[in-house]
Amino acid sequence: MVTGMFALATVLLLLLLGLGAAQTNDGRPADLAATETSPNDLSLLSDEELLAELERRKAELALPADDSIAAVEVVKPSFAYPQNDTIYLTVNETVPAYPIDDTPFQEPVTDFVRVYDGQFVTVSNDSGTAVCEPFFLAGWNSWDVTRVPRIQSYRSMNGQAALTQQLQTASQSGLNVMRAWAHTIDPSYPVMKSPGWYDEEGLKALDFLLSEANKYGIRVILSFVDNWKYPGGVDQMLDWSETAPNRTMPLPASLLEGGDYNQRSLTSGEKNYIVERHSLFYTDEGARKIYRDYVSTLVNRTNVYNGKVYRDDPTILAWNLINEPRCETWLIPDCDDKLQSWIESESAFVKELDPNHMVTVGEEGFWAGDSPNEYANPTWWAKAMGQDFRRNHLPESIDFATIHIWPDTWGRPEDSFQKSWILAHIREAEEELGKPLLVEEFGKS
Repeated sequence: MVTGMFALATVLLLLLLGLGAAQTNDGRPADLAATETSPNDLSLLSDEELLAELERRKAELALPADDSIAAVEVVKPSFAYPQNDTIYLTVNETVPAYPIDDTPFQEPVTDFVRVYDGQFVTVSNDSGTAVCEPFFLAGWNSWDVTRVPRIQSYRSMNGQAALTQQLQTASQSGLNVMRAWAHTIDPSYPVMKSPGWYDEEGLKALDFLLSEANKYGIRVILSFVDNWKYPGGVDQMLDWSETAPNRTMPLPASLLEGGDYNQRSLTSGEKNYIVERHSLFYTDEGARKIYRDYVSTLVNRTNVYNGKVYRDDPTILAWNLINEPRCETWLIPDCDDKLQSWIESESAFVKELDPNHMVTVGEEGFWAGDSPNEYANPTWWAKAMGQDFRRNHLPESIDFATIHIWPDTWGRPEDSFQKSWILAHIREAEEELGKPLLVEEFGKS
């Protein structure tokens, strides 16, 4: 689900406490005071005890203000923005700063984030010896921000200035991760116009996002394709495919403009056609070729603003294979197997091209009907969406697990559900997967 701007946070939350340069004999970090009074086996705790432990760790991990971070000079604009629809700064030009107060910005991103022993860590090698430090994530979703640098006027400023202001505010607020699409859902501002044909202005907008984010200490999670919207989405790639069958039912006009399906207005035949065609994305070779060409184009791109190749840029925290995949088993019984095979093959493909960055799926975290945790799903239909949290995140080429929380959309606004949803995933991520868990989306709709 992708309506509005949403927070992004880790539920890794302090359950996963990082890695120091040295460890004790039992494998626990020796230099992290926050772990010294922590139970070694969290699986032995009740839900109430686990919640209390998470709260305790939050308090211990509250970081003091770092006076060593130098404030970034506020630069007044020294040039006139060109009056056209696509606006770009040159490498030597500077976007003006809009600080919210005197709080210093975070330091620029220099180190990659990895997963070690089930925890997020930054890895630096300045001294010739790899040094790992715990990395704690706090951030937000700004999903269609990729088009913003191309907009001439946005809230009394141009798009580039608006994006810079957002990043500066986030940096001063202590946020360090943004999640965004590596495409747009606006047909007026595409990144890929058709298979193999890219809009350079769209790619430069993505360049600008990464270059600016780096300056203010913000890492970015980028998603390659969307399940829901047509522009930049699964159905568009499938319609472009030379090996997929031609459509026998026209696409609703609202989708071509970037809107959502209104399933309430569909007949059962129309809905079945949409679901069946959508599922072809995970097995159609033409769609896979288009997807892989897109992945390869981004991973190997050189940023025009800072000269960094994307695969070598630590500003990118991780890649999402897809936002909220669907391959619905209520109609296609083996659709879960098709999705799983796609996750395994495409995550391995991304890792082969880009071993420097983490990869995850980008799903809500539903459990399949045969999972022992199926009871924890938010709705009756969740088990039939093709996802299975444990299975989808089990491959070695998937570095960490994700969940999303949509209380209103799911009709589950009660706090008790949200706590149980998070706790069930925490337990499975730690005990079954041995991987960190990221609450990648949560919000109201």
